[in-house]
Amino acid sequence: MNDLSAYREAFIEELVDQLDRMEQELLSMEKEAAEETIQSIFRAAHTIKGSSAAMGFDEMKSVTHEVEHLLDMIRGKKLEVDGSLINLLFSALDVLKALRDEYMRGLSYSDISKLLYDLQNFTKAPTKPTPFKSLPELTLEQSLQLEEAMESGLQLLKVQINLSDDCPMMAARFQLTTQEITASYGTVICSEPSTVDYHETEDSVYSESIFLISTSLDMKDVQEQLSTLTDVRLVKVESYKPSSKPSSTVPVPKVQVQEDKSKQGPQTIRVSVERLEHLMNLVGELLIDQTSLAQLKQSVSRRFANEEFVERLSDISDHMSSIVEELQESVMKARMLPIEHLFNRFPRMVRDLSQKLGKDIELVLEGMETELDRTLIEEIGDPLIHLIRNAVDHGIEAADVRASKGKRVKGRVRLNSFHEDNQVVITVEDDGAGILPDKMKASALRKGIITEEEAERLSDYHAICLIFRPGFSTAAAVSEVSGRGVGMDIVRNQIERLNGLIDIDSKAGQGTCFTVRIPLTLAIITGLMVKVSSRDYVIPMNNVIEIVRIPMEHIQTVHGENVIVIRDKVIPLIWLHDALQLDKSKVQGKFIPIVVVGSAEKKLALAVDELLGNQEIVIKTLGTFLGKIPFITGATILGNGRVALILEIAYLIQMMNKHSAGQPVHIM
Repeated sequence: MNDLSAYREAFIEELVDQLDRMEQELLSMEKEAAEETIQSIFRAAHTIKGSSAAMGFDEMKSVTHEVEHLLDMIRGKKLEVDGSLINLLFSALDVLKALRDEYMRGLSYSDISKLLYDLQNFTKAPTKPTPFKSLPELTLEQSLQLEEAMESGLQLLKVQINLSDDCPMMAARFQLTTQEITASYGTVICSEPSTVDYHETEDSVYSESIFLISTSLDMKDVQEQLSTLTDVRLVKVESYKPSSKPSSTVPVPKVQVQEDKSKQGPQTIRVSVERLEHLMNLVGELLIDQTSLAQLKQSVSRRFANEEFVERLSDISDHMSSIVEELQESVMKARMLPIEHLFNRFPRMVRDLSQKLGKDIELVLEGMETELDRTLIEEIGDPLIHLIRNAVDHGIEAADVRASKGKRVKGRVRLNSFHEDNQVVITVEDDGAGILPDKMKASALRKGIITEEEAERLSDYHAICLIFRPGFSTAAAVSEVSGRGVGMDIVRNQIERLNGLIDIDSKAGQGTCFTVRIPLTLAIITGLMVKVSSRDYVIPMNNVIEIVRIPMEHIQTVHGENVIVIRDKVIPLIWLHDALQLDKSKVQGKFIPIVVVGSAEKKLALAVDELLGNQEIVIKTLGTFLGKIPFITGATILGNGRVALILEIAYLIQMMNKHSAGQPVHIM
């Protein structure tokens, strides 16, 4: 038995691609059963059937064979596409995905008997009978073979095999089918086309072939087993009664020379995630060494200003810096994927939820070409799923309610993405009922999340933001779609763990929009180096709005809290010494360095001791030993070998928002 483990990874990669393609095309076919869409689904099912058969994956081969049969009936205009057929094909797709996951994890396979029964018995409508081809007249030698088989008690069968229209090499497939019959089922006495003229017959002749075989197997078993062969569309088997008159006449097919088609090599290759991660780590180490070399160049230049080797060292450092920057950019691009890979999961989900809830909802996808680090695509998937499910379940009203409000009956959820500076912005917007601030306050009071005093001080915006509190929900009843309403705090925590931010905008009766901002990558970022109490810290540049220096006397106090005023805007101010519980350094000079961070209307001013400049940094995780430190998102190794902690700006902004809402603040 051949060892198939070497092909396992390639098989899984192809399987994932083909199943994704089937899902997208089924969604398209539900809207319009275009011929090219049906053909695309058929090709995907056909490819999966062939590859799974080659890998000995019989469960998947059996399911795809039945799916392929139904699709072939659609192609032949023998079966109409309707809702019940679409639902059955989606059920088959779900089983295929489950089988794929079980195969990847080495688990036992699901029971597919019910699905096979549903697929095989979906329609009892009679199909147009296909007449048997005529067998060629037997030669004397073939007649003797036939008589010998009859004397031995073997069964004589006529076997007609029709190949799929998209079979790329029909002559080769015919030859392989002949070999399979000879090896597994019996003896081929004759065939049309003839195996003798295999190299002299045009390819299309082999689309339909007939064999006369002698076998000890049951006729039904022969038909079922031959039906599972790759590229086989139809198999018919019936008993053969020999004629009494042999003939030596053999039909001679026309001769045609088949041109070899030029084959173009692949323009892309698959690279495992592990290799990309290893390459990124190496680039990160190279970046650290390049920073060390740049610092060494500065030190040497100050001591040996006019020496020739200093100029040479400077040239090498500059060239290395350029190469490392280009290499880093190339590796980063290799890690990027269009967000389409993530968005394509959601149309099926919205379709199923709409049917379950009895709502008519369309999902609009925009910005599919926006690229994002593949690691982030995997991480951001779950938060987006929760946001979309909530929009469908709680956001969009029922059809009769929408009609009574004068809104169009079909609800809409819009998912969009775009680049903004060094971030990716993803919005999830619905045209539903919106969120009522008073309802949010009442629910929070009833659950004991806030006090009466806090409720009075909450603005409408902060009342809506209560949705991010743990355990908060305004749902009248528990739903199996959105659960118990205890997920929006998890959504926010997951996004902030990715150094991102989530914001909400809602208008009563018009809808709600969640805006998620995340960095392009989690591997290498540009950071602003600052010094606090003789220690180096990093502020991610995607959080930096501006940098200012202000006199101490310009720091004001409002309700006991420090603020600064920049261009008539009041911005809360915190000293990083206090937030990090470090000793406060003596103020040097008349001006204090201030870093304004945040996103959109959320701004926060950070007072630091010294600004050290921008630097490309490699993010290193702190590991599980230290656990989660609220205001630290990771660390980096500087060119001098020292470690600098990376500040989690989202936490600081969240802390100030809680404080402004009247909640007690616990920094450590």
